[in-house]
Amino acid sequence: MTNIKQVTILLVLLIFYGSSIIAQTTSYNSDAILGTWLMPDNEGILEVFKENELYHGKIIWLKKTEDDGSPLKDKENPDENLRDREVIGLQVMNNFKYEGENIWNGGTFYAARKGREAEPDLILVNPNQLNIKISILIFSKTIPLTRIDTAQYFKENY
Repeated sequence: MTNIKQVTILLVLLIFYGSSIIAQTTSYNSDAILGTWLMPDNEGILEVFKENELYHGKIIWLKKTEDDGSPLKDKENPDENLRDREVIGLQVMNNFKYEGENIWNGGTFYAARKGREAEPDLILVNPNQLNIKISILIFSKTIPLTRIDTAQYFKENY
């Protein structure tokens, strides 16, 4: 009899603990990534927008400029014909779909600084942090973005 009581108590505790973990997991709606996001080291701002049920992003501001003060160019682009285009205004995030559980994927992300494209997962950690997770074989890199109000950001920093 004692074993049955212990098993019952253990099952009740497991169910309670499991349901409390599930209750703590917040699921956001598919449009939760829309808005403006600050890149690491305050190097730039990415605006995420929605078009035809897919999510895209473009660079709307960069801290760094060319040596002469002009807007930064896409100098590392593998296509020589595109190396003179400005990075500000460049759509670097294309065709992401919401897969559920705070993950968007299926799209591409162009890293102008390296001239490379990747197929990362976008993971909304909380309403103010979006992680870009790039995985190649057994290696992965996570780039955290922070949601910002651009007007407030420039008022406080420039």
